Amino acid sequence: MKGRTAFLAFTGAVLTSTVAIPAVGAEGPVVWADTACNYFIVRLPEGGPDEGFGLFGSKTKSVPKVGEIIEGDILETYEVEVTEKATGKKYSVVHWANGKSQETLARHSPVHCTSRYKKK
Repeated sequence: MKGRTAFLAFTGAVLTSTVAIPAVGAEGPVVWADTACNYFIVRLPEGGPDEGFGLFGSKTKSVPKVGEIIEGDILETYEVEVTEKATGKKYSVVHWANGKSQETLARHSPVHCTSRYKKK
Protein backbone atom coordinates (compact mmCIF):
# COMPACT_ATOMS: atom_id res chain seq x y z
CA MET A 1 0.00 0.00 0.00
CA LYS A 2 2.89 2.40 0.70
CA GLY A 3 4.16 2.09 -2.88
CA ARG A 4 0.77 3.04 -4.23
CA THR A 5 0.57 6.08 -1.95
CA ALA A 6 4.05 7.20 -2.98
CA PHE A 7 3.11 6.81 -6.66
CA LEU A 8 -0.06 8.87 -6.22
CA ALA A 9 1.85 11.58 -4.34
CA PHE A 10 4.50 11.67 -7.10
CA THR A 11 1.82 11.82 -9.84
CA GLY A 12 0.03 14.63 -8.02
CA ALA A 13 3.26 16.60 -7.67
CA VAL A 14 4.04 16.19 -11.37
CA LEU A 15 0.55 17.27 -12.41
CA THR A 16 0.62 20.24 -10.07
CA SER A 17 3.98 21.42 -11.36
CA THR A 18 2.80 20.95 -14.96
CA VAL A 19 -0.27 23.08 -14.37
CA ALA A 20 1.76 25.82 -12.68
CA ILE A 21 3.91 26.41 -15.77
CA PRO A 22 2.76 29.63 -17.46
CA ALA A 23 1.47 29.41 -21.01
CA VAL A 24 3.72 30.58 -23.80
CA GLY A 25 2.38 33.77 -25.33
CA ALA A 26 2.03 34.87 -28.89
CA GLU A 27 1.62 38.27 -30.45
CA GLY A 28 -0.29 39.80 -33.32
CA PRO A 29 -1.34 43.19 -34.70
CA VAL A 30 -4.85 44.57 -34.22
CA VAL A 31 -6.39 44.94 -37.70
CA TRP A 32 -9.97 45.98 -36.77
CA ALA A 33 -11.42 47.54 -33.64
CA ASP A 34 -14.87 48.82 -32.69
CA THR A 35 -15.15 50.94 -29.54
CA ALA A 36 -18.96 50.86 -29.75
CA CYS A 37 -19.03 47.19 -28.80
CA ASN A 38 -15.49 46.63 -27.41
CA TYR A 39 -14.54 43.98 -29.97
CA PHE A 40 -11.37 43.77 -32.04
CA ILE A 41 -9.70 41.47 -34.56
CA VAL A 42 -6.08 40.34 -34.42
CA ARG A 43 -3.96 38.82 -37.19
CA LEU A 44 -2.90 35.56 -35.54
CA PRO A 45 0.72 34.42 -35.83
CA GLU A 46 1.37 31.20 -37.66
CA GLY A 47 -2.33 31.04 -38.50
CA GLY A 48 -3.28 28.71 -41.29
CA PRO A 49 -5.77 29.78 -43.94
CA ASP A 50 -8.64 28.59 -41.72
CA GLU A 51 -7.47 30.53 -38.69
CA GLY A 52 -5.61 33.61 -39.87
CA PHE A 53 -7.58 36.05 -37.70
CA GLY A 54 -9.10 36.03 -34.22
CA LEU A 55 -12.13 37.94 -32.91
CA PHE A 56 -11.82 39.14 -29.32
CA GLY A 57 -14.24 40.88 -26.98
CA SER A 58 -12.82 43.10 -24.27
CA LYS A 59 -14.11 42.64 -20.73
CA THR A 60 -12.33 45.85 -19.63
CA LYS A 61 -14.55 48.13 -21.76
CA SER A 62 -11.65 49.42 -23.83
CA VAL A 63 -9.90 48.00 -26.84
CA PRO A 64 -6.45 48.37 -28.36
CA LYS A 65 -6.21 50.58 -31.44
CA VAL A 66 -5.70 49.33 -34.99
CA GLY A 67 -1.98 48.85 -35.60
CA GLU A 68 -1.09 48.13 -31.97
CA ILE A 69 0.45 44.73 -31.23
CA ILE A 70 -0.97 42.64 -28.43
CA GLU A 71 0.70 39.69 -26.78
CA GLY A 72 -0.60 36.86 -24.62
CA ASP A 73 -2.01 33.37 -25.01
CA ILE A 74 -4.13 34.43 -27.99
CA LEU A 75 -3.93 31.14 -29.86
CA GLU A 76 -5.40 28.73 -27.34
CA THR A 77 -7.23 30.39 -24.47
CA TYR A 78 -10.88 31.42 -24.25
CA GLU A 79 -10.48 34.01 -21.46
CA VAL A 80 -7.07 35.62 -21.37
CA GLU A 81 -5.25 38.74 -20.30
CA VAL A 82 -3.31 40.35 -23.13
CA THR A 83 -0.83 43.19 -23.08
CA GLU A 84 -0.34 45.93 -25.64
CA LYS A 85 3.33 45.52 -26.47
CA ALA A 86 4.45 49.16 -26.73
CA THR A 87 2.65 50.65 -23.72
CA GLY A 88 2.23 47.63 -21.44
CA LYS A 89 -1.51 48.30 -21.06
CA LYS A 90 -3.40 45.14 -20.07
CA TYR A 91 -6.76 44.01 -21.42
CA SER A 92 -8.93 41.22 -20.12
CA VAL A 93 -10.46 39.62 -23.23
CA VAL A 94 -12.53 36.71 -24.48
CA HIS A 95 -11.40 34.93 -27.65
CA TRP A 96 -14.70 34.39 -29.46
CA ALA A 97 -13.79 32.97 -32.87
CA ASN A 98 -11.18 32.47 -35.56
CA GLY A 99 -11.73 33.00 -39.26
CA LYS A 100 -10.13 33.05 -42.68
CA SER A 101 -10.48 36.77 -43.13
CA GLN A 102 -10.89 39.99 -41.23
CA GLU A 103 -14.04 40.81 -43.21
CA THR A 104 -15.74 37.54 -42.25
CA LEU A 105 -15.10 38.06 -38.54
CA ALA A 106 -16.19 41.73 -38.70
CA ARG A 107 -19.46 40.70 -40.38
CA HIS A 108 -20.07 38.12 -37.64
CA SER A 109 -19.28 40.47 -34.76
CA PRO A 110 -22.21 41.36 -32.45
CA VAL A 111 -25.04 43.41 -33.93
CA HIS A 112 -24.23 46.45 -31.80
CA CYS A 113 -20.80 46.79 -33.43
CA THR A 114 -21.40 49.82 -35.65
CA SER A 115 -18.38 49.32 -37.89
CA ARG A 116 -19.52 45.83 -38.91
CA TYR A 117 -21.82 47.51 -41.42
CA LYS A 118 -19.15 49.68 -43.05
CA LYS A 119 -18.07 48.58 -46.51
CA LYS A 120 -14.43 48.78 -47.57
